[in-house]
Amino acid sequence: MAGSIVVLTGDIALSPLVNLTSLEELQLSNNSFQIPVSFRPFFNHSRLKNYYLLERDEFQASVPTFQLDEIYLSDAGRHANNNAAVPKFLYHQHSLESIYLGDISFSGKSFLWLIENNTELYSLTLRNNSFTGPLQIPSNLISKLSYFDIASNNFSGNIPEDIATSFPGLRFLIMSANSFTGTIPSSLGDMSSLYHLDLSHNHLSGNIPNSLGMGCRSLWTLILSNNTLQGSILPGRHNLTRLINLELDINNFTTIPNSLSSCSQLEVLKINLNHLEGPFPTAICQHKFLRYLDISENNIAGILPACFSPPYIKYAKLSKNRLQGPLPHAFFNWRSLQILDLSHNQLTGPIPKWFDNLSSLSILLLNKNHFDGEILSQFCNLSDLSLIDLSNNSLSGSIPPCLGNITFRPLLHNLGLERSGLILPGNNLQRVEELIESVTKSITLVYRGNTISAIDLSCNNFAGHIPPEIGNLFDLKSLNLSHNSLSGTIPITFANLTGTESLDLSYNRLTGNIPSQLARLDSLQVFNVSFNNLSGPIPEGPHFQTFDAMSYIGNQLLCGKSVTRNCTDPELVPVTPRTRKETEFMDMDTFYVSFATAYITMLLAVFAILCINPYWRQWWFHLVEVSLSFCYYFVVDNLP
Repeated sequence: MAGSIVVLTGDIALSPLVNLTSLEELQLSNNSFQIPVSFRPFFNHSRLKNYYLLERDEFQASVPTFQLDEIYLSDAGRHANNNAAVPKFLYHQHSLESIYLGDISFSGKSFLWLIENNTELYSLTLRNNSFTGPLQIPSNLISKLSYFDIASNNFSGNIPEDIATSFPGLRFLIMSANSFTGTIPSSLGDMSSLYHLDLSHNHLSGNIPNSLGMGCRSLWTLILSNNTLQGSILPGRHNLTRLINLELDINNFTTIPNSLSSCSQLEVLKINLNHLEGPFPTAICQHKFLRYLDISENNIAGILPACFSPPYIKYAKLSKNRLQGPLPHAFFNWRSLQILDLSHNQLTGPIPKWFDNLSSLSILLLNKNHFDGEILSQFCNLSDLSLIDLSNNSLSGSIPPCLGNITFRPLLHNLGLERSGLILPGNNLQRVEELIESVTKSITLVYRGNTISAIDLSCNNFAGHIPPEIGNLFDLKSLNLSHNSLSGTIPITFANLTGTESLDLSYNRLTGNIPSQLARLDSLQVFNVSFNNLSGPIPEGPHFQTFDAMSYIGNQLLCGKSVTRNCTDPELVPVTPRTRKETEFMDMDTFYVSFATAYITMLLAVFAILCINPYWRQWWFHLVEVSLSFCYYFVVDNLP
């Protein structure tokens, strides 16, 4: 049938494929052959040139009759053997031009023979295996090798200084996720054809060599993340004018040179988690094609310059610095922006009205700053919002009801960073996967990809009632309104938050009952209404039985199993108040009788004491005489 897919099963040795001796290309991926697959039945296929298999293969020591041009073997971790040896039949191959042996956990201390036996080799990939020891480089010139990938192995020691001499034609050099130490070889500057250099996730130290900046003038991608490099993020003088992707995060860099402005084609700049200091670098203002910027967790201080206005930016993360002052009006033009993180800074002033111009915004993190004023309705026009965090500021006023009209859509994975020059042969370009942490109720909820959907307005000065329109956000994952001055009741419409996993209304002034309809929120995993003035029974439902007493502490009139307070307790039954007339009659009558009795009793007691005791009687008359004399002379002395 045309267009149908056939999945082969069983023992490949019994397959009719073994009789097709004229085969030149054999692809056995995505089938259901018995594992391991034996390659022995094809050793007599003398015309075979290309072989592809995505399962664990079993190779005998026999010498095959063919000479392959290309071989692709990958297990992708499904049946990986940590002690697998490189197939021995490869020792007899001398015409290989492309080798991919990835995700199989091949072990050993050297693959030098594989390069020296195949002088026509232009692509070698050994990523995600278990090779160990120092990296050995052939002494002879391998001029055709263009792609060299040994990422995710256990190589150690220094990167060989003569690597540029042996592989002068390299365009892609990927040595990430190993255990290389020492400095970056200055000889890499001799690789004038190099497009892509990735030495990330090693233990490299020292500065970026000046020779690299001057000699690698064709470089598009430079990735040196997760090392202990220091000094300037680029040499003061360099020829890296074609640079598109620069990733230097998680190092010890301290300086951003003005020469960064000459990288006018830059699209990706990751320099977060370093020790960068000083004001916001104005050199970044020259990057008109910038799409992805991350300078978070440094010591950048001062105000954001008005010149910083890249028109195509999609991701901007400036969090955990010491930025101050109001947001510049330049942000007004960031129409392509999808993610903005300015959290953990010292920004002040109101949140600008022009935020509604950021029509593509999906994630907005302004938490832990000093913003004040009210939330205006500008956010209500952001139809693509997925997460908004304004917590830990000084915002006031009421929560806009129109927030309930926003459709919290999933965050798009594709940030538009793909570019033909960045797609590596034999690999897919890793898309930017962001990790956003939203802290609610003393736990950290981690959102990835299209699961992001949350509102956090906690730790502010919001007052008034909770808008019932918030209940329209059916797919909202997390809602945090805690530590405010919200009053009124919990809206019954919250029963519509069927996708909500975390709901925090603690530390407010809410009154009334917890709506019993909330018991049908099956997705709820965290619920906190502590320290309010709520009363009545706690809803009975399978999820509400899992919330402990700490979720309700500080509400003296709540009752139910979770707080071990019986709802029939007389102390929880409200007393019917008397009418005003009844209260006044009973109180006044009692007051008059009590006052008269006390007054008469006091007079009789004084009279009796004076009659019985002559000493007290004499003292009493003396006191009266002294008091009268004092009053007389006081009046005489003070009257004109």
